[in-house]
Amino acid sequence: MSEISWKVTGFYIEACNCDSVCPCWTGQAPTYGFCEGNCAWHVKQGLYGDIQLDGLNVIMVVHCDGHMRENKWACRFYIDDRATSDQFDAMRQIFTAADGGHLGKIFHALWDVQSVERATIVMKSEGWRHRMSISGKLGLAVGKLKLDEGPKLCRIPNIHGIAALAEEDWFDDGKTKFDHYNKNALSTTFEYHSD
Repeated sequence: MSEISWKVTGFYIEACNCDSVCPCWTGQAPTYGFCEGNCAWHVKQGLYGDIQLDGLNVIMVVHCDGHMRENKWACRFYIDDRATSDQFDAMRQIFTAADGGHLGKIFHALWDVQSVERATIVMKSEGWRHRMSISGKLGLAVGKLKLDEGPKLCRIPNIHGIAALAEEDWFDDGKTKFDHYNKNALSTTFEYHSD
């Protein structure tokens, strides 16, 4: 872990194979005995030392067998290919939990980071509805982007977020493939920092 001061804020979305609302938010085991899906962060404002991270995205593809608080998660990360080499390294340090802070304190011992690579990430956002994709490889969409077609929503206790059903939650890299359409999804905000 470095001693660089950093802070990132923005919105976070996730979707997985569990029934909504995801059991892990209340400390329960996954609905079907394992958890698999996509998680994504959009940095609205961010600084890693003096490196600005505004507008960058990162996606994590995750698989965990068993209870997520007791078992390792296999994690693959995709970082916005618009990032400079310094920005890429900063995003990798923060979002893989390597550099401590909020993610490190909670997830460093649980995440088995298998790969970190660049990708062209397309992001669309309207209110609480968010979509991120990697062409031909990954799709993640929480809520529909047309206001009159949104799903029924519920508030999640102790979380400033909205639970919905995934309009998209798929991944296919030629080796691993899943599609969890219409399963658990979540839209919320985040603020992580180094101390």
